[in-house]
Amino acid sequence: MPSMAHSKVAMVTGAGRGIGREIALRLAREGFAVGLLARTKSQLDETAELIRREGGVALVAPTDVSRREQVFAAAELIERELGPITVLINNAGAFLRKSFTQITEDEFDFQLKVNAYGPFFCAQAVADGMAERGGGVVIFVLGSESRGGPAMFSAYNASKSAQRELAHSLAYEYMHRGVHAATLDVDGAVDSPRVREAAPDTDPSHFVSPHAICDEIVHLINQPPNAWSFAVDLRAFVQWRPRVAAKKAAK
Repeated sequence: MPSMAHSKVAMVTGAGRGIGREIALRLAREGFAVGLLARTKSQLDETAELIRREGGVALVAPTDVSRREQVFAAAELIERELGPITVLINNAGAFLRKSFTQITEDEFDFQLKVNAYGPFFCAQAVADGMAERGGGVVIFVLGSESRGGPAMFSAYNASKSAQRELAHSLAYEYMHRGVHAATLDVDGAVDSPRVREAAPDTDPSHFVSPHAICDEIVHLINQPPNAWSFAVDLRAFVQWRPRVAAKKAAK
């Protein structure tokens, strides 16, 4: 146990860039000391520097979440340096868009290793400790493909569906012990420079806002035990508007 343990400690996977970085920054602003996990140390260092510039506390732990021994070593490091982990955000993910019959065994295996084994190992590393202390939060960040099963996403869909069921099992086994397990479905493209570049003709307000994702995560973390959510869908306005057929041009 560190000599000056923080009362709120979060472990965030995939924290080197994108939404993982945004989540880590937001949790630091909420008073969490944040353990940062991802494979690329240079990206984690950038996230940590951003947090520290704002007066936050961050610990870099380069980790391949598909490797159990690395995950457990990272969790042990975080708890030794920062204090007991109170929140786990399973955000790291692999993505594959490819024709069903063209997906190789290695590609399918990699999706499972990152998207299913990774969250499994991370939750294993923290669940018992949270339960022994009487509380904790584990959030699984999913995507719309994990239910809709669109074409070209079979490997990704299978791995994310497995992650959803892991979350269900964790909830049934640990929620009565004070561990709040929840899934957050981010149903749509998340606003970022890369996404805007790929869809230059799309109104940016039609993308899912990273700020809104972080708001929802903070909301889930702060929910009281008598009103815990398990499954939350987060969708942009454009995905709910009526699909109205274009009017025929006047002759």
